[in-house]
Amino acid sequence: MAASKTEQQVTLKLMVIKKRNKVLFAEAGKDFVDVLFSFLTLPLGTIARLVRKESNMVSSKVGSLSSLYESVENLDEECLCDKEMLLRPRNSMDVYCKNVELNIDDTNSSEYFVCNNLVKCRYNSPVFLSTNQNNRCTCGAMLAKPIFPKRSEGFDGFVKKCNGSFLITDELKVLPNSLVTFLHLLKSYGIKDMSSLDEVILTITKNQDFVFNELFDVMIIVLDLLKGCLYSKTTLTDVFLEQLYFEKLFTRNEFVPCDFDANVSSCKIKVKIMQRKSNGKILFAQGNKDFVDFLFSFLTIPLGGVVHLMEGCSFIGSVDGLYKSVINLDEDYWTSKEVKIKFANPVLAHVFKLSNMLLPICSDVPKYYCCTIRHNLFGYLTDSYLTSTHKKIDSTMGNCTALVFVDSICDTGNSDGYAKGPTMYIATDDLVVMPMSSISVISLLNSMSIPVNDLIEKEVSIGVKEGVRILQASLMSTSALTIGLSHLTKVEKN
Repeated sequence: MAASKTEQQVTLKLMVIKKRNKVLFAEAGKDFVDVLFSFLTLPLGTIARLVRKESNMVSSKVGSLSSLYESVENLDEECLCDKEMLLRPRNSMDVYCKNVELNIDDTNSSEYFVCNNLVKCRYNSPVFLSTNQNNRCTCGAMLAKPIFPKRSEGFDGFVKKCNGSFLITDELKVLPNSLVTFLHLLKSYGIKDMSSLDEVILTITKNQDFVFNELFDVMIIVLDLLKGCLYSKTTLTDVFLEQLYFEKLFTRNEFVPCDFDANVSSCKIKVKIMQRKSNGKILFAQGNKDFVDFLFSFLTIPLGGVVHLMEGCSFIGSVDGLYKSVINLDEDYWTSKEVKIKFANPVLAHVFKLSNMLLPICSDVPKYYCCTIRHNLFGYLTDSYLTSTHKKIDSTMGNCTALVFVDSICDTGNSDGYAKGPTMYIATDDLVVMPMSSISVISLLNSMSIPVNDLIEKEVSIGVKEGVRILQASLMSTSALTIGLSHLTKVEKN
């Protein structure tokens, strides 16, 4: 039975090992590969929001990341410079992702604004550009005039359309479709008899007028793929064959902390931790706003940036295999050289740049120009648009002026963090953040039924090594602080 509509429809061929009921590989084109690669561009805050949605797999939580996200939702507006910025973090590659056929990121694309008095200010340097309407130009006028990218500069996803199909393994390694690759996969899985394999053709479509066994709803499947990517090393099997609904997909393997070079940065954050003597578990940590800013920064980091920080060994589901595919895929398969570079070296959206950033991940400040358009012989300015090049492409174009971003996290104009100080904060082991309150601490300890004589207080310093370990643990465990700081907090037993 065919669907009555073919809106956003993608065909996927699975090669299944019959006796094992396991996917050997999938054969797919650009649209499916683009959506897999788009997962690496998603900020962790976006992922925490998306995995809560219902799909064939139950709505889920990602380690301690989900409770960190929920604590931002629950914090008073007075505690944060911009709550919405953390709840719906911008994707540094949103200009590429918005043209991905099966894009599930529901975050609004960036909007851009220039001076309301642009006709005059475009002759003065610098000319400011902002992604919000709260900033002012040097002339005193608000940066509130919308400006849009030139339509001809549309980005067509990540990989080229003309390069045929790709092979995707069960652990989401994306490979060019070739005889050499095919034979290598057969050999690696010990396949000697082709009759042991079965081909399954799936059609993924947004239209819901279908028989379930033949067609799969696109957004539900993409959500399942995202969840599987985070939790499973057999993602395609779990999503398309077993259709797991329960706990199997969410059972972690043993946590393997990454070994990070501690000499990358001298930046340190001092915190006081409350720990149990009996088992070494950290109950909570107390710190200044720099500690909370460090934790909140997790929500702004793209998934690919996490793997990049850990040099390709995050041990998070199928994410490492997907990231290595990006690194190994030849430049000829990408829509541009720039796209591969951005994937190989993921960055934060430029608005998330902090002056005291602990983790060694850069922010991207894109270069934009404001180009004017003349629509009559006298050269009268009637329109302007945003472009990434200063070259004139036709005779109607006037001047192209370089733009300077003036965005900041706080309305006050500073970019020194997400939380407002000088309030002290506490963060629980699963990264629930709240303002420091003695009553809250007593309630927390009472809820755990922990005797006072089982408590010990320590002061520790969080550097880059500890920061990366906490970040990694936040994606895999609800004991992010205990695991991330375990090398500093060993309790001596009498």
